[in-house]
Amino acid sequence: MDPAQKAKRKARFKRFGYFFSGLLIVLHAYERYEYGHATWSLFAAAGILFLLVAAFHTQLVRKWPWFDGTFFAIEAALSLTVMGEFILAGKKGLPFMYLLAALFQVFAAVMAVRKGGRAAGH
Repeated sequence: MDPAQKAKRKARFKRFGYFFSGLLIVLHAYERYEYGHATWSLFAAAGILFLLVAAFHTQLVRKWPWFDGTFFAIEAALSLTVMGEFILAGKKGLPFMYLLAALFQVFAAVMAVRKGGRAAGH
């Protein structure tokens, strides 16, 4: 596979990842709304934002190479929000899994920003 095809395929996978994440976040927002949690609007806005990013990912990354890292950081914030909700609900073990996910997302954000900065020649 030549490098151009490889780059297109990688961009398609990233776009799919944002679309899938956006869909899951919107579904989570609906679930939060159904159960009367106050954070449903935060998840709805983030889900819509992720769906928009999926639609315009190539153009956005071309303009801002650090863009992917920003969205990993947003995902980490959402994971921490869910963790807080579970703690308030009295859950014991599940919040730690969301904390672990948030830590991995922060790591991915740092790595993506570093990679984006190098790609931009910074």
